[in-house]
Amino acid sequence: IHKMSSEEGIKVFVRVRPPNERERQVNRTCVEVDTAKNAVILVSRTDGRRQQFVYDKVADPTGSQSEVFETVGKPTSEYVLEGYNSTIFAYGQTGAGKTFTMQGVEDGVTCEDQSIRGLIPRVFEYLFSRIEELKAQDIQVVCKCSYLEIYNEAVTDLLSDSAAPITIRDDPRRGVVIEGAKELPVANAVDTFKALSLGSQNRKVAATCMNKESSRSHSVFTLYVQLKTQKDGVTTRKFARFNLIDLAGSERQKNTNATGDRLKEANNINRSLSALGNVIMALANANGHVPYRDSKL
Repeated sequence: IHKMSSEEGIKVFVRVRPPNERERQVNRTCVEVDTAKNAVILVSRTDGRRQQFVYDKVADPTGSQSEVFETVGKPTSEYVLEGYNSTIFAYGQTGAGKTFTMQGVEDGVTCEDQSIRGLIPRVFEYLFSRIEELKAQDIQVVCKCSYLEIYNEAVTDLLSDSAAPITIRDDPRRGVVIEGAKELPVANAVDTFKALSLGSQNRKVAATCMNKESSRSHSVFTLYVQLKTQKDGVTTRKFARFNLIDLAGSERQKNTNATGDRLKEANNINRSLSALGNVIMALANANGHVPYRDSKL
């Protein structure tokens, strides 16, 4: 979600991943991609009926991590430096490739193959390279970061060993405030990578029948950017938050064979994703009431 123009604040980018090993064995495709029209075509398994859906941008299975960054990460980073709060989140079914797109493999930082690094580490490198350019123009820039996990509707600080509760409230002046969350000062991309790696080690993942490394929680990495300029005796300050979010995947319970804790997790994941969809719909329709409080997410 970012400011593309004064009229439109939300853009939807669709990435279709290549088939996995199990899907290749079945040798059946129900999704086609038309990048020229930015369209995804769903083909019915029963009668072959075709439905086309058009988005702001569509990437086919051959699309690279670098292309995703150029289309999504780079322009959104520029909006942050202009002082706009911005968010990139990956949404989709479990196993669709959300974590790979956002982080890459492992924690997204220590990966030796630079070509498969995800959106988050690429954004950090680009953002701080641009910050160095701004500093050379006598613009003061201060950055901090936080890393939160939402698991079973409880908010946990991934950067802290403390078990202190995290509370969310709406401040008339500052907007949404996360009380109790640790905010680490970061001076460069390396500092931010370290914070990301620390938090990623504490994030909850588990195997389900649909994904052997399924994210069982939503993770929210936030970079707080403050810019200060002085010209002709006038001081100008800009504040922006850049949210990079890896959502847990939606699941059909009959396909996951989930029981016990996995079933509870799945219920909470689906409930929070449904609440997110309701919020986006309310915003799109300019409803008077937006149901933010239905979920911590």
